[in-house]
Amino acid sequence: MRTVYRVIYILSALAILGMSVGFSTLPAAAPIPAPMKHYVSGDRSIGIKHPGNWKTHERSSHAVETELEFIPTQNARFTVTVDLQGSLMADIMKSTSAENSQIAGMIPGGATLTAGQKTPLETMHDAQGAQMKQDKETYPGFKDGLTLKSHIAGKEALVTECTWTAPGLFGSRPILGRRTTVLSGDHQVSVVYGCLSEMRGVILPVFQEMQESIELDVQGGGR
Repeated sequence: MRTVYRVIYILSALAILGMSVGFSTLPAAAPIPAPMKHYVSGDRSIGIKHPGNWKTHERSSHAVETELEFIPTQNARFTVTVDLQGSLMADIMKSTSAENSQIAGMIPGGATLTAGQKTPLETMHDAQGAQMKQDKETYPGFKDGLTLKSHIAGKEALVTECTWTAPGLFGSRPILGRRTTVLSGDHQVSVVYGCLSEMRGVILPVFQEMQESIELDVQGGGR
């Protein structure tokens, strides 16, 4: 009889383990987005359209940085940040670049000295990627992909495809995303979004629509 109990116990344990593995590997349920609604940050630096059933999390730091974040489900996140400090750094780079170009123009063949020099937008976009790669807690296994030029709120932007991983019970799971950098007047704008690969058909198009709807220094409208 004791042997029978042991067999039943082992079979039950194996069944529980099998179900645990099965449930852990099922595709995550992507939330169905409601119709878009308009949201404007408290300082009116950012306006964005987002699904009405996705809650907006807003953070602001002494009129220097404003961040809007949307987390519709676990392992899916969209963040847009407007940063005054990043814009100041870009302005310094623009000034330095202009001075270097002026000096190079006075030297025969001096144009070759500034050939291939990165623009402030390219430099700040590279810095965004380097920061994400160093943040192993938020973006473990971060890798960059293809970079394309685009426009956000009428401003030139750089958009890079990227990946990182999400920890799971039985190993890491791939996150697909994009990171974007925009320089706009007094602000640097950074957008980062991503979701589990199995959600990409539902979530990524909505994230892209949200990014394309971004407004800067909003004069009218409401939440």
